[in-house]
Amino acid sequence: MFYKLCAFMCFLIVGGHVTTTMASDSISGYIRKCCINGLRHARTTASCKKIDIAPTIIPQLWLGLCHSTLEVCCSRELDHQDCELGRLAALDGTRCDGEGNVTSSSYATCCRSCQIGLAVKASKANCKDPLFSFIFLIESYRACCYGSADFKDQPGIDEIDKANSITDEGELPFVSEEDMNVTIVLTGDDDICGKIENLCAHICENTFDAYQCKCHPGFMLDNNNVTCSPMKTQICPSGYNLDKLDNKCIDIDECREDLHDCKSSQYCHNTNGGYHCLNVKEKECPPGFHYDHDYDACKDDYKCKDRKCVKIQSCDKGFSLHNGTCSDIDECSHKSLNNCHVNSNQECVNTVGSYSCNCLPGFNLDATLNKCVDINECSINNHNCLPTQRCDNTIGSYICTRLQSCGTGYTLNAETGNCDDDDECTLSTHNCPSNYDCHNTRGSFRCYRKISTMLTTRTTSTTVPPLSLENARRSFTSRYPYPLAVHPEYSQNNDSISTNRRVDCSPGFYRNTLGACIDTNECMEQNPCGNHERCINTNGHFRCESLLQCSPGYKSTVDGKSCIDIDECDTGEHNCGERQICRNRNGGFVCSCPIGHELKRSIGGASTCVDTNECALEQRVCPLNAQCFNTIGAYYCECKAGFQKKSDGNNSTQCFDIDECQVIPGLCQQKCLNFWGGYRCTCNSGYQLGPDNRTCNDINECEVHKDYKLCMGLCINTPGSYQCSCPRGYILAADMNTCRDVDECATDSINQVCTGRNDICTNIRGSYKCTTVNCPLGYSIDPEQKNRCRQNLNFCEGEECYTQPSAFTYNFITFVSKLMIPPDGRTIFTLRGPLWYDNIEFDLKIVRIQATTNIQKATDGSFDTLQNNNQVNVILKKSLEGPQDIELELSMTVYTNGMPRGKSVAKLFLFVSQHTF
Repeated sequence: MFYKLCAFMCFLIVGGHVTTTMASDSISGYIRKCCINGLRHARTTASCKKIDIAPTIIPQLWLGLCHSTLEVCCSRELDHQDCELGRLAALDGTRCDGEGNVTSSSYATCCRSCQIGLAVKASKANCKDPLFSFIFLIESYRACCYGSADFKDQPGIDEIDKANSITDEGELPFVSEEDMNVTIVLTGDDDICGKIENLCAHICENTFDAYQCKCHPGFMLDNNNVTCSPMKTQICPSGYNLDKLDNKCIDIDECREDLHDCKSSQYCHNTNGGYHCLNVKEKECPPGFHYDHDYDACKDDYKCKDRKCVKIQSCDKGFSLHNGTCSDIDECSHKSLNNCHVNSNQECVNTVGSYSCNCLPGFNLDATLNKCVDINECSINNHNCLPTQRCDNTIGSYICTRLQSCGTGYTLNAETGNCDDDDECTLSTHNCPSNYDCHNTRGSFRCYRKISTMLTTRTTSTTVPPLSLENARRSFTSRYPYPLAVHPEYSQNNDSISTNRRVDCSPGFYRNTLGACIDTNECMEQNPCGNHERCINTNGHFRCESLLQCSPGYKSTVDGKSCIDIDECDTGEHNCGERQICRNRNGGFVCSCPIGHELKRSIGGASTCVDTNECALEQRVCPLNAQCFNTIGAYYCECKAGFQKKSDGNNSTQCFDIDECQVIPGLCQQKCLNFWGGYRCTCNSGYQLGPDNRTCNDINECEVHKDYKLCMGLCINTPGSYQCSCPRGYILAADMNTCRDVDECATDSINQVCTGRNDICTNIRGSYKCTTVNCPLGYSIDPEQKNRCRQNLNFCEGEECYTQPSAFTYNFITFVSKLMIPPDGRTIFTLRGPLWYDNIEFDLKIVRIQATTNIQKATDGSFDTLQNNNQVNVILKKSLEGPQDIELELSMTVYTNGMPRGKSVAKLFLFVSQHTF
C-alpha cells in the first residue's frame, strides 16, 4: 500500500511537465496524436495560427510531419465548422453569400447544398436519385434532404461519414483525445533524456519535473524548444572590423574602400564608424593646380615632382614635335585642320594647343543652325544712334539715318548729326549777276549791286590811286573784315562837301568820290593768284582756289598738279578734345584716347576720354590670387594674403603661394596643412582645435559622448582617446567597449569558489552566489539532483503524507539591476502540475529579502501569480534595484474529490546584480 502511494506521489511531482512515449511508435500513432492536437486547437481558438507542438509528445524526428498534420486537421475542422454554419443558414432562409464574418468556400458550398437538399425533399423526390449523385456525398445535402432526425438512419451513410469526416469519437481513423494519455508514465527517478531518444536536437538535460533542451555554444534554442539555430553575433559594431592581431575594433574607411553611396555631385568624408556625403564646393584653380575636396584648397598637380627630364616621344593633341620640343600647331593656317566656315561670316582664331571658330563683328553663333547670323543691333538697342536719328540694320553692322532732312541751304554733318549751313557764295552755287556781290546768309545768300569806284563832285574830287598787289595782299590779311565809315562835313557857305576831316579805309577797301569805303575787287584789277589758281573776291579780301578740285581733307600742291593730304593734327584744324590724341589719316583725322582710357560719346555728339577701369573688365587682368587696383590710365595687382611675388626683380603680376608651414616653424602644435593661399592647423585623432586655431586640446570622449554609452562599464579618458574598463567580475570583450561576465561557477574555472558538499554555485552578472542546500527534517538531498530534497521513506504514514511536501526544489534566478519590465510583467518561473486533477492550489510568499539600506527592497507588490489550468507563472511586476537577494517559496497542492492528494514546494532564490549590464 505504501509503495503504491509513493508511486502516485512521484506521478504528481513529474506531472508539471509529463513526459510520455507513444504506445505505438509507428508513424500512424504520431499522425493520430498530431491530428487530434490540430482538432483541439481549431475548436478552442477557431484559428489555425500559432499552433505549438509539445516536444514531449512528438520526437524531433517527426516534428516536420507533425506540423503538416496539424495544419491539415485544423483546416478541415474549421471547414467542418463553417459547413455546419452554412447548413444552419440555409435552414433559416439566410443568403449563402456570407453575410457577417463567415466568407469561406465551405460555408457557401454547404449552404447551397442544403438549399438543394431542401428543394429535393419538398418535391418528394428520392434523395439518392442518380440525378443527384454529384452532390449526394456532401453531408449538408444529405442532412437537409433526409432531415436531421432520420439522417443517420439512411443506409450507406455511416460508411460515407467514416470516409469524409474528421472527429475524435467512435472507430474513426483518428483516436480520441483521451487516447493521448494511454501512456507509459515516467517517474521523477527516471532518466528521461536517456530513455527517450531524439527529444532535443543538441543537448537534453533532466530537470526536477521533466527535461529541457539546450544548444551547443554558438547556437540558440528555437521557439519550438527542440531545434537550434546559429546565433547571429557581431563582435564589432557596424562600421568597424576586428583587427585579429591587436584584437581591437578598427574603423572602416568607407570612402577609401568605395563602400559609400555618395552621389557624383558629392564627396565622401569618413568618420568613426561611418561616413558623410558632403556637397562639392567647386573652386577655380590656376593652371597647374587642382581642387582638393578634403582640404578645400587648390593643390599643385606635381606633374614634374620627380624633377627628372624625360625625352618627349609624342606631343598632346594640337602640338607637333620639332627638335625635341612640342610647338603649337596653327590650325587656322591650314583649312584641313579646322572646321571653321571662313566664307560664312566666321573666322578662325588660333589658341595654344587648339583653335576656336569666332563670328565676325556684327555676327553671333546660332546653336540651332550652327552658323554665324547677323546681329540686329537696332532691335537689341546695341547702337550709338542719336535721338534725332533712326537705326537701320545692315548685314554685319547698322547705319544711323536722320529722321528729318536738313532742307535747302543746309547739309547734314555725318559726324555730328547736325545741319551745317551751305556757303553758296564760296561754293559758287549762287546766281548773282557779275555786277553784284554775293553775301552768304544762314540757309541762303543775298546779291548786292556793286558801287562805282570813281565819283566826282562839283567842288572836289577824290582820286583813288591804283591798288597795288602789295596793298591787295594786305587787304586779304586785314584784321577788319568790314568797311570803315567816312563822315563828310558840309560847308555852310556852299553845297560842296568839305573833306577837312579824312579817315582812311580799311585794307581791302577804297574811298569813292562820295567819300565812302567800298570793297576793292582785287581779282578784277590785278589777279593776285597763280596760274593754277582761281581768284575769288570776297568782302575786304580775296582767296585763291586751286583749279584742281581735291576731296575734303586734301589740298592742292604748290604746282597745282596733284592733291595731298591735309595734316589737320599739324595745322590745328582738328576738333579733338583737350585730353584726346589727334591722329592724322588720309583725308581726315581721328581722335583717340591715351592708353588706359576709352572714348565716350555724349548725347550731344561730343566725345571725351574717360579712364578705363581695367579691374571691372569681364576678362581678368590680374590672376585669381591677386587683387586689382584701378588708377587713372592704368592699374596694378597686389597679391592676396597667403601669396607673394618672386623677388627676382621682374615686374611680374604672378603671385606664388606662401608655404607657411615651412616658413614659420612651430606654427601649429600638431599638424600644419598648407593649401593654396593659406594654411590650416589640424589635430591628431582625439584632439580638437583650440580657440586660437593653433593649439590642440584633448577631447574628453567620456563626457562628450556620455549619452551614447561609449563603454558598457567605466569610461576612462586618455590623451587623444579613451579606454573602457569593467567592474570586478567582468572582463573586457574583444570590441574593447563591452563587458563580458566572468562565470566563476564554470567547471573549468581555475578557482572553485563554492567548495561545500551541499553548496550550489550560481553565477550572476559581475559576481556569484554560494547557496548551501539544507534539507528540512525528514528530507535528504537527492544524489542525482543536488538542488532537490526528497522525502525520506519513513517520514510520514497514511493520510499525513498527502499534506507533507513530497520534495523541495531549489531554483536560482538571476537578472541585472533595473531590468526593463513589460506592462504585463515578466514571467520568471513556471510550475506545472499533473493533467489529472480536480483542483490545484498554488501559494507564493516572500521568505527573506537581503539588501543594503540605500537599495529599495522588493515587496509583495513586486510579484504576482497567473494560474492557467495545471500550471502557474510567477510574474515580476516591477523593476528591482540591485544588489539584493530575495527568497520566495511557491507551494503546489493537488486535490481529488476535495481531498489533498499531494504537495510539492519550489524555493526560488532571486539574485539581482549590482550593475545594469
